[in-house]
Parts: sequence; C-alpha cells; structure tokens
Amino acid sequence: MNKRIISALVLAGMMTSSAAFASKARELVLGTGGNGANAGSYYYESAYNMFYNPSYVNDYKNWAGFEKGTNTTAEFGFVSSMMNMNMGLWFNRSGSTPNILDTDTNKSVIDLLIGGDMGVKWGLGLNYGRQDTAAVSPTAASTSKSNLSATLGAQFSGLDPFVGFTIASDDKTNGTKVSKYTNMNAGVRYHYGEWTPYATYSAAKKKDEASSIERKINAFTVGLGREAKLAEGARLVYAVYVQNVSQKVGDVKFSNESYTALPVNVGVEADATSWLTLRAGAATTLVSTINSTKTTTARVGGTFHVGKVDMDYAFGNTVGGNPDTADTGFDSGTFHQVGMRYSW
Repeated sequence: MNKRIISALVLAGMMTSSAAFASKARELVLGTGGNGANAGSYYYESAYNMFYNPSYVNDYKNWAGFEKGTNTTAEFGFVSSMMNMNMGLWFNRSGSTPNILDTDTNKSVIDLLIGGDMGVKWGLGLNYGRQDTAAVSPTAASTSKSNLSATLGAQFSGLDPFVGFTIASDDKTNGTKVSKYTNMNAGVRYHYGEWTPYATYSAAKKKDEASSIERKINAFTVGLGREAKLAEGARLVYAVYVQNVSQKVGDVKFSNESYTALPVNVGVEADATSWLTLRAGAATTLVSTINSTKTTTARVGGTFHVGKVDMDYAFGNTVGGNPDTADTGFDSGTFHQVGMRYSW
C-alpha cells in the first residue's frame, strides 16, 4: 500500500473524530486559511465547510449545534439524514451575507442546505436574510435590506469545486430601491493525502441607484494546507496562502484598501483526556503591501466531551471578551466564544 493511500486512511480517521466537527470557537483558534467571515475553513476539514460548499452536508450528519459569544450573539441549527439525502437548516448565522460590501450583519438569516451522494457528492445551499426598520416618526424614513443567494458544490476524484452567487439583494428606503448588490464566488479544493491545495475567487459589487456609481471588490486566494496526525489523539494543521484584494469606486482604485499579502495559519489539537481536547493556533502575515494587514495572533481553546455532547470554547479576557489581549484570566470574558454540539 503506497504512502498516498496510507495518508488518506489516516486523514479519514481524523475526519470521523469529534475534533473534525465545527464551531466558531474552533475556527477562531485555528483560523480558516483565508475564508474570512464566512463559516468554514479552506485548509482543514470542518462540518461548517458546508456553508461555502454544500456538498459537505453529506460528510457530517445527524447533529445539532448552538453558538454564543462576542463574535456571535446567537445562532443554531442542525443537519439530519432524510431518506437518501441530507438536509441542514441554520438560523442567524453571523457573517453569512455574501455581499462583502454590506457590513450590516444584523439581518434575520436562514440557511437551507440539501445534499446527496450518487457516486458524486453534491449539495445545494440557499441563504436568505432580511432586516426592516420602521419609521420612528411621520417624517422619518423606513428602510429594509434583503438578500437571497445560492451555493452549489460537489466532491469527486479528490476535487471539491464550489460556486456561489447572488439571486437578489438590495437596500430600500420607503419602498424605493437605493442600492443593489451582486456577488459571485468560486473555488476548488484538491485532496492529496494530508495536503490540500486550494484556490478561490470572488467579485462583489454595490451600485448606488441614484448616481449609478459602483463600488467593486475583487479578491483571490491561493493556498496550500496540511492536516496531519502527530500521534494518537494529536493533530497538526497549517496553511500558507496568497491573497490579493482590489477595491474600486467607479474607476478609482482604493490604494489603502487594495493589497497583496502572504499569511500563515498553524494550529495543534491534542486529546488531553477522554473528556477534554485542547487546542492552540497562531496566525501571522509574512509579507503585505499594506502595514495594517501585518498582524500576528496566538489563541487557545478546547473542547469538553460529555457523552454525545461537545462544548468548544476559545479563551479571551476583559468584559466582553477579547481573544488577542496580552493576558488571559478568569473573568466575564474568559469563554470568549462557546459552541455546543449534540450528535445522534
């Protein structure tokens, strides 16, 4: 049996362990390999990867999750088998609006994911969000924001392609459209034993209806990740990737917001006991054309295992929680981010 097959078997064993499931707390510590605010990691296996490639809804089934913390006010959902298909339903996922030019994350959001395996694993995801603000006086304006988008994904021959796009998204004031959003993103991951090269591209646009001025963001990420077994119950993940982001308003380029960077993520998870997994992760930017993107963080967290229940956490400090303070103490911000999962 060659080394590639052996590596694939080892990785498959890691993926079926509880550590391969997902939470915001786990991603906060280990990083996402350039996936930003959207749930899921490009460089290691995680149940939340279903949000950018819905075919992953077939890989982690029959579980329910709940999230709470500084990065997430409250969100919850589940994935369940349904005859020969699998379905996921998730509510209030923060950072889920695919229009990266719309920074408002207070929409009421729902994700519906459906997938199946017909020799090729496939998945379809729909995301809907809406926020309405009523007028507070007869002369004030009422506003609304809405978004409907779709994602498609598949898995075959080691390749995991995915694509996402906006169906309809706009801002309205007193029922009149004032802004329109469009977004398209696509990418692919390839599994080669422990290694996962990946590439993604996104193009987002916001158009002001009154002036017809458009703001655009184009971004691509190319990276290489690895998920390896260090010892029994111990895992190492790391990735290095290149990101390029270009922003324009009309034909004018935002030089202070357009950049090329070379970040690195690295993390370790180890089963300290049968009921406790500990993890630590670090991220740094080796090269960047903008100084503001040159950051380094080191974070710690873990998972409590109690029967069919797992509780992930990321440490922070101070009131409100901050995972990047110089010290960590036991106070109201200790559990900066918490996620609970029940599997059946």
